[in-house]
Amino acid sequence: MMQAAANGKPLVRFQPFLLGLGFLLLIAISTGTVWLVNRAAADAARLAEARLVQNKLSNLLLNVRRAESSQRGYLFTNNAAYLDDFHHAEPDARRLIAELQQLSKSNSRRRATITRLSTLVDAKFAELSHTIMLNGAGKREEARREVIGGKGREVMTSLRKLIYQAIADEAELAALRIGQSRRTNNLLLVVSLIGAALIVLIGAISIVLVQRNTRQREAARAELAVTNANLERIVAFRTADLTEANEEIQRFAYIVSHDLRSPLVNIMGFTSELEALRKDIIEQVKSLSTELARVKTQSVEADGSEGAAEEVAIDQLGHDFDEAIRFIKSSTTGMDRLINAVLKLSREGRRQFAPQVLDMDRLIAGVLQTVAHRAAEQGATLDAANLPPVESDRLAIEQIFANLIDNALKYGRAEEPLQIEITGRATASHVIYNVRDTGRGIDPKDHQRVFELFRRSGPQDRQGEGIGLAHVRALLRRLGGTIALSSELGKGSTFTVTLPRGWPADNRGPHE
Repeated sequence: MMQAAANGKPLVRFQPFLLGLGFLLLIAISTGTVWLVNRAAADAARLAEARLVQNKLSNLLLNVRRAESSQRGYLFTNNAAYLDDFHHAEPDARRLIAELQQLSKSNSRRRATITRLSTLVDAKFAELSHTIMLNGAGKREEARREVIGGKGREVMTSLRKLIYQAIADEAELAALRIGQSRRTNNLLLVVSLIGAALIVLIGAISIVLVQRNTRQREAARAELAVTNANLERIVAFRTADLTEANEEIQRFAYIVSHDLRSPLVNIMGFTSELEALRKDIIEQVKSLSTELARVKTQSVEADGSEGAAEEVAIDQLGHDFDEAIRFIKSSTTGMDRLINAVLKLSREGRRQFAPQVLDMDRLIAGVLQTVAHRAAEQGATLDAANLPPVESDRLAIEQIFANLIDNALKYGRAEEPLQIEITGRATASHVIYNVRDTGRGIDPKDHQRVFELFRRSGPQDRQGEGIGLAHVRALLRRLGGTIALSSELGKGSTFTVTLPRGWPADNRGPHE
């Protein structure tokens, strides 16, 4: 797996660069394509404009010629019907000039040409209108002479040449636009093809990298699965070893504590017999002492003070005998308590749990009821309410809180009334209970020590063997929970019990 990860590092570093390059390439292609499309559209618009200008110039020349033909027909025939084309051609010509001027705003050369065309068109229509007016006034000869004079022909020739030149210029401009549009379209095609090729190339590289990464991931996953399987086997073996060792320790503790009880019971029995025989033994000693004194005084008169001294020695012997018996009984009683504690822990370690949903308000109320008499004697206040329920073993939970409440009652302070408060809250997965007291507290350096077997904190002035908190922690571990301590000397203690809300499927069995 490490090798696969090492081989995959360059790919992992290259992939962001490749994705970034592809993204920048797409932006560049898109930008270039948009620019080229806009340029092609502009070229097409300019080409269409040149074609439109050519068309309007041709129409302008056609309208001027229509007007001139209409004038000639009227002058030769004196028939006003010929003037219809003239009257239609002049407005059309004026409109075409205006349209051409509008199309020439962005082209200075075209604008100058249209200005000249407008002047010539005005001059031509002025000449045509004047001859028509003369003819209408009956001055036909004068009108005829003005036409023959050639002034109108010169204007028409200049107008025709200028229009032809303008049409040629527009044709040249159109050819230029066509060539530019063709180049733009060719460039657009090249850019699109290159972009498509690069995108395909990047896509192919990405596919290759994805496939390679997929193969590496699958290889790593397979290797991880093998490693996990090995770890599971190792854990199973270690768990079996620990279970067997724990079972052996519990059997050893049970056997040792059981075997220790036999000689201890004998010692306690013989001690009781010695205590029962104490009076007879002392009386026998006194009797023997008196008889011995009588034998000694058969030849010598005994002194009265010597008898008194012997009586005092016998009383001192009785006192020493009683003190020795008391010491033996105290020692055997302490050892009996320790053996019972070991037996209790051993039995608890083998007990099977029976999980059920517990009403903690009712359960704690029952525990508090059992210690109510002691609390009343000490003037202690007990308070517990609104505790969240939990799914767990009833007997184990009762033992846990009974031990914590018993410890709180045991280590109160004479100078201040003891208060014990039990609170709780629930989270999404756990319930948390706090057992707070205002007792004498625990030194911070002993916060872990008090959970060890046969270990206690502070002055050893209260009865106990130091197994309560150790038993609590062992039970909580088997229930899948934890316990924490917050305490200061002279300020009380708070034990925090955390348990899963539901019975955990992987809770520790009786031999774990």
